[in-house]
This record gives sequence, C-alpha cells and structure tokens, in this order.
Amino acid sequence: MKIYLDIRRLNERTEAHEYLKGQLRLPEYYGKNLDALFDCLTEIGETDIYFEHRDFAEGYFELIYQVFKTASDENPDLRIHFSLR
Repeated sequence: MKIYLDIRRLNERTEAHEYLKGQLRLPEYYGKNLDALFDCLTEIGETDIYFEHRDFAEGYFELIYQVFKTASDENPDLRIHFSLR
C-alpha cells in the first residue's frame, strides 16, 4: 500500500494526529500521541509512506518523523520516503 502524507498537516500536534488517524486508517482506540503512533506503525503491514511538501517541515513534524524513522527500523514492512510530486 502507498500512502501520501502532506507535511503541512503534520506541524501542529492535534491536527497531525487527527490527520494521521484518517490517512493511515488507524484503529478507533488510537491514543493520538507519539507512543500510540509508534505502536501502530510497528504493527502496520506492507506500507510505503511518502511525505509530501518537504519545504514545510517544521515543529511537530520533526517529532513525528523520528517516530516514523524508528518504527521503520523495527518494522521491515514500513518504508518511508520523501515524495518529489
């Protein structure tokens, strides 16, 4: 599965977790915090995540990106990329 994430939607904590829940189809019990995100990402099946609009990366996105990076190190089915589109 390929999922495209707009970095502009990931710079503010509350909006970021709502956006991620919808885009990644996270379960209803998703805790909307970085620990819960990590747990879900380490359990996700074969998925390629493409981050779009890299020039807008700031603030909370930096923390989110670290979670994705660490989770992808633990979950070989999760791959992260920066999109050129």
